[in-house]
Formats: sequence, C-alpha cells, structure tokens
Amino acid sequence: MTNPWEEKVCKMAQTSLLQGKQFYCREWVFHKLQHCLQEKTNCCNSAVNTPPLVMNSGNNASVVSGKGAAWGVLLVGGPGSGKTALCTELLWPSSPTSLQRGLHRQALAFHFCKAQDSDTLCVGGFIRGLVAQICRSGLLQGYEDKLRDPAVQSLLQPGECERNPAEAFKRCVLLPLLGMKPPQQSLYLLVDSVDEGCNITEGEQTSTSLSGTVAELLAGHHEFFPPWLLLLCSARKQSKAVTKMFTGKCNSYHLCRFYGSCLSCKHAFVLGCCCGQH
Repeated sequence: MTNPWEEKVCKMAQTSLLQGKQFYCREWVFHKLQHCLQEKTNCCNSAVNTPPLVMNSGNNASVVSGKGAAWGVLLVGGPGSGKTALCTELLWPSSPTSLQRGLHRQALAFHFCKAQDSDTLCVGGFIRGLVAQICRSGLLQGYEDKLRDPAVQSLLQPGECERNPAEAFKRCVLLPLLGMKPPQQSLYLLVDSVDEGCNITEGEQTSTSLSGTVAELLAGHHEFFPPWLLLLCSARKQSKAVTKMFTGKCNSYHLCRFYGSCLSCKHAFVLGCCCGQH
C-alpha cells in the first residue's frame, strides 16, 4: 500500500537530466567518498564502548553514541564544473565495473535541488521525499514502524510539514534514524545544489526562519545525524555563506573544491581534476 506522504513527493527532486550520460572522472573523487564512508563505519565501531548521549524530543527519546561523529562532505565548484554530473554518476553509475557501482548501494536517500523547479526547493517536500525513500530502500528494517505514531504522522501532512519543518525533520527522519541499529556499512544522504533557493549574500541572510531552506534545515540539525550516516552536499563556490553554514561549525565538514569547467558533448561529461581540503 502506498504511504500517504509518498503520493506528495516531488519526483523531479529524485531524478537527474544527466542520467544515462557517460561520465569520465579521476578516481580520487570516489576514493575520497569511499574513505569517508569507511571512517564513519570505523567511528561507529569505536563508539560501542563510549558512554551514550541521550536526546529527548517528546515521545522520541534517542541515544547518540559518542561526540564528534556529525561530519560530512561538501563538494564546491563553479557553475559547470561537474557537481551534478558527479552526484548523478554516484547514484546511477554508467560503468558496470567502476568504484561508484559499489558506492551507489550505500545511498540511503537523495535530493536534487533545481532552480527551475520550485517544488524541489520546498523543505516540506524534501522531508517527505526522504521519508518515502528511506521506507522504500529496505536498508533499515524497522524504520517505518517508528513512523506509526499519530503525532509523527501528523507532522508529515502537507501544510503541517511546511509550517514546522524543523520538528518534522527531527521527529520523522533524524530521531528515528538515531534509534535504529547501525547498519553494517555506513550510508549517505546526498543533496545536490543545496545552495539553490538561498537568497544569501556574504554577511547577509534574507530567510526569516532557521529552517526556511533545505540548506538551513540540514546545517541547523547536523548534530542530530547518526554517526553512521554521511551527509554529502554540493554547492557553487560563489555561495560562501552557504559553505560557512557547514564548514564553520568546528570544521565538521570536509570541503572538496572542483576547478575547471565541465567539458561536455552529446554523450560525455568530464570533471575538473583538482581538489582542496580545509
């Protein structure tokens, strides 16, 4: 039976126009992501004997093992540098023998923010889309059971989710994930073009709510992410204020910079080859 929130999911946010295109890229990108995911797995294993921290939100009491586990990866590059092409290749590998063929199996959920489609920038649709994907993924047994609480169900309803996205994100996504048994392999949540919809200039933020955009929602709740879940986002290098949302919190996000332009033809996309890390 279709979940009530799934019918409202914006399908455009779960597709990419670059699907099916051949992708050529130096392997350092995927090797770095593989390393980060392995670090997450190691962190979970080493946290077994660490005294837990208890987070309480209404009826959703959850346990977080250890500190310093909430970190992720932010891919930064100019327009046309290949960020969306890389995200597409990670989710829908074009080569049957590539490293990304294995990495795509660790994708828990994903979202493509698109400037030309305002529905993909709606935080309510973003949250409902994540919930629907996690339920369908089959990677976390028992997640859907944690959503049966009527109070949680009400937060997913259109309108309510938009009115209180921060509470919906915590109680419908993050706290249920924190209460799950860690999977054998770390997983990742991918959000492409996270800076889309952010009317932000250097030193100035026009949003009136902490969770007014997808970027603000994620950056404002990164400490609630389970230690086995890697948040992977991409943004334009010009969006410095958005970059600071993630990298300005105790350097909790690895910053990968892409230089050069994307050389494209009818069937190929080539990514710039330099990487910097702060």
